[in-house]
Amino acid sequence: MMTVAIRAIPTLLLSPVGGVWADKMSRNKLAAVSQMFTAITALIFAFALVLGLVDNVIYIYAYMICTGLGFAVTQPVRQALIANTVRPEDLGNALALNAMTVTSMRLLGAVIAGSLIVYVDYQWNFFVETALYIGMTVLQIPMKTPFTDKRTAEIKSLYGDLLSGIGYIVKNTTVLRLMILNFLRTVVFTPVLLLLPYYTSEALGAEADIGTLMIIMMGIAGVLSSLYISTFGYVIRKGFIGPVTLIGGGIVILTLGMSDIIWVSVPIMLLLGVCQTHFIVSNQTLIQETVPDEYRGRVSSVWHYEQGLIPLSTLAIGLIATNPLWDIGISNSLIITGLFTIILSAILLLWYKDIARLK
Repeated sequence: MMTVAIRAIPTLLLSPVGGVWADKMSRNKLAAVSQMFTAITALIFAFALVLGLVDNVIYIYAYMICTGLGFAVTQPVRQALIANTVRPEDLGNALALNAMTVTSMRLLGAVIAGSLIVYVDYQWNFFVETALYIGMTVLQIPMKTPFTDKRTAEIKSLYGDLLSGIGYIVKNTTVLRLMILNFLRTVVFTPVLLLLPYYTSEALGAEADIGTLMIIMMGIAGVLSSLYISTFGYVIRKGFIGPVTLIGGGIVILTLGMSDIIWVSVPIMLLLGVCQTHFIVSNQTLIQETVPDEYRGRVSSVWHYEQGLIPLSTLAIGLIATNPLWDIGISNSLIITGLFTIILSAILLLWYKDIARLK
């Protein structure tokens, strides 16, 4: 948990700055530089492990901070680049495929990492990570960005550019409301995943393999959902999907809190995977379709800023579950979280009628 919190610090501090850079510099070159920085960081850490120099947790925290710095810059740049490389009418398909690659690589990455640890040694994970970042950078070199609008540099200071981007989000009701929905999704869905080991142990009386299986089920559903969206599109309006999938996710969390049966808790994670993937793809698509290119980097950085809040929301849910003053436990904590999500999402569905009508 501490490593997750440490990695979130650069996102909280640097992500908005990365968004400004993405709007004022060549996004392709900026992505390449940030990815190479992460590759070099991973390579140095790999050699440090091989040489036996990592003998203190401080080194691990330093590594997490450095990779977090690269992540804080790379994420908003990548998001904006997708809109720069495909036609506007193909944007939803591209974002769905992007979501599918992220989800599938998380599943495949866990398998590769586990295999390397078992059959070779754990430090080889960082050599592989280095190679993947370098390979990704090389593949990106010939990439064209024909759908990049001419961006102005009317404000010269970093602070001024940052305020300009925040001002755009605040004044644009559609973008602001889409951001609020995304923040709700993050502070509720992701902490539940981080607390799965505690849940499987206390509520299900099971070992860690059951928690892993729950994550795999969610990942499979996410990959299939992304493939469906990229192939067939959406069954309902994109704006309506957001609040509805939040309600669906709340129902899953509520069910987990009420369940102490493995065969109920494991398969229902499929629904959480479907809800989260549909939400992310539809929300990102609506934002990228709405925001002009000169603000895409800054808006994308705020969209990803919620990643820095994950440790805080996880801590809050964990404290509710473990505080000895009220001794609620993880199951009741999830019930409270699920009910909160369902009620608030239903209110937002009725309140944000303009968002629900977006196609």
